[in-house]
Amino acid sequence: MRYQFGDQDLAARRLEVVARVFEATSRELLQRADPRPSRLAFDLGCGPGFTTRLLRELSNSKTVVGLDTSQRFLALAREPDEARLGFHCHDVLSTPFPEGPADLLFCRFLLSHLPDPPLCLDKWATQLIPGGLMVIEEVEAIETTQAVFAQYLGVVESMLRSQQTELYVGPVLEAFADPPLLRRLLSRARRYPVSNRDAATMFSMNVPNWKYRPFVRDNFSGDSIERLEAELQDLASTQVEESSITWTLRQMVFERRPDSEMG
Repeated sequence: MRYQFGDQDLAARRLEVVARVFEATSRELLQRADPRPSRLAFDLGCGPGFTTRLLRELSNSKTVVGLDTSQRFLALAREPDEARLGFHCHDVLSTPFPEGPADLLFCRFLLSHLPDPPLCLDKWATQLIPGGLMVIEEVEAIETTQAVFAQYLGVVESMLRSQQTELYVGPVLEAFADPPLLRRLLSRARRYPVSNRDAATMFSMNVPNWKYRPFVRDNFSGDSIERLEAELQDLASTQVEESSITWTLRQMVFERRPDSEMG
């Protein structure tokens, strides 16, 4: 797996903003999903470790392990002598995972970057113990009345589709039949308004990662992308706390079926 939006310092700073903006929704989901004590939890596509530390805080797992392929992000994530926390350079599309199987798997905003999400869940289910939980939070939709946000989202959606992935992967996850190993315990759409300043900050920090890619150069004028970036930067610098953009998040919890149900 490679990062669609880069793993440079700017990308790491953007993920820090993403972690802050969406912490409340992930916190609520994890608290609802994982009250039980467990041995091991995985944070899939952990990046610089923000979600991994949130998972350590909220889960009852003795050990929480972040998996990622970016050596840069993992270097930022690792701190010496941190209790209950570990990281491995490992592609989440490759099974088995190190140290598994786990009691809990968590991923946020990952499946929109991976081809064939149902197949991913099918593979990940094999890395859970019977009765283990898979907790997922992905983008269902983003609604906005702000023209510059709509323009940005249109570029990103078309770019991801050119790579056979979906920005709005939530409806795909909701519609597919559960893998044989999994039982769906929860699937809900959670609406979450975000301030224009925070949305513009996340978006403006992302543009440099893709504005020179061949797909973008071939399908959008350079001037339009430069104007887009400048308008996002202007919005990011505002001190006005208002929102004209709302995320809908698809929050899902699956349970690995007991072996007795499989045969």
